[in-house]
Amino acid sequence: MENPDLTSADAPPDPNTPEAVLENYLDEHDYEIFRALNENGRISDTELAERVGLSRTAVRRRREKLQESDVLEILAVIVLQEADLADAQVLVSFDQHVSSEVRTEFITMLIDEGLVYNASSCLGEYDLVFSAWHTDLNTLKEYVWDLFDGEEIVDDYTIIPLLKTWKAWDKELDRP
Repeated sequence: MENPDLTSADAPPDPNTPEAVLENYLDEHDYEIFRALNENGRISDTELAERVGLSRTAVRRRREKLQESDVLEILAVIVLQEADLADAQVLVSFDQHVSSEVRTEFITMLIDEGLVYNASSCLGEYDLVFSAWHTDLNTLKEYVWDLFDGEEIVDDYTIIPLLKTWKAWDKELDRP
């Protein structure tokens, strides 16, 4: 039964929102700057100031501070499905007997690969997950095989082809 004395204004804020998760890093104005730049990375400081409700100088200083502290990076992203390109997540289990030097060399190799757009450590059955793209799924699979050729560190891996992306980088790309 609902408490009639508890109104929506009295309800605790939802902790599962971007604003709540980022509240220790971005105040309300910084978050609005992020949202506006995420929608249009080329927005002028003047237009940004109008949207956020601050002066152009204040917005520019805040944006520059966020960028200089590496909290905010403005970048262009190829929308792979719109370009009709294939991409996949690759889950990798490491041979636990290899040295940390071999591990570092393998991760560095992935970072340096132009067709790898994400590489992250993970917990559980796999040690690493990375995302890669290519012209089609067969070529992507061969590319991953070539990456692993001669690598003693790779104990096991799974390639998960991605067929449809509805949301990426906080942008809605399509609806189901």
